[in-house]
Amino acid sequence: MRDNVKKHEMTSTQLFILTQQVCQWWNAVFIQSDRFFNILNVSHGGTPWDNSENNSLFVADRMFLITAIYHAVEDLQKLNIELQRNDDTSLQLILEDIEKIAPWSDLKDLRDMNVHNLDYLVKKGKKEKDFSSTVKIGNNEILTTAAWTHINHDENVILIGKIRIQELLNVMKRHFPFVSMKTKQIYEKTLFG
Repeated sequence: MRDNVKKHEMTSTQLFILTQQVCQWWNAVFIQSDRFFNILNVSHGGTPWDNSENNSLFVADRMFLITAIYHAVEDLQKLNIELQRNDDTSLQLILEDIEKIAPWSDLKDLRDMNVHNLDYLVKKGKKEKDFSSTVKIGNNEILTTAAWTHINHDENVILIGKIRIQELLNVMKRHFPFVSMKTKQIYEKTLFG
């Protein structure tokens, strides 16, 4: 989040809109994760010429999932800043739990790499080393990047870049009831006074 957005104190109208956005992005994360895993189970590994619909949707749904996660966390960060202005730290623990699994810098890098995927494809990305991790599987090492998703069904590990996506989604699912309740509470208070 840019500093000018971080420091800007929101009006009640802006806060009203932000609460909607936070809940919408968190909902989108779970909708997109379902789509991502459904496509993954159907036909990951094919080519767009063999099974163009499913294989192509895998790429798009991965990108949409990354985008939804990024915005869900960024918007929650901003809402947390606004709540802390009134000594409400109720969202801080959620952000700390997310940070343990997926540091903000990794989420931002993941989003950036996907937006600028052609730069990274030709190895001209700004943070080439930050976007990759090496995964050892048996005697093999596999390099993962935001543009390459590593999937190991035996160990139930899916990496997008350096982020263990199931662990992140589990943390978000655990906290979603509170995020939903808190955003609705703020929304209604802002709407009805």
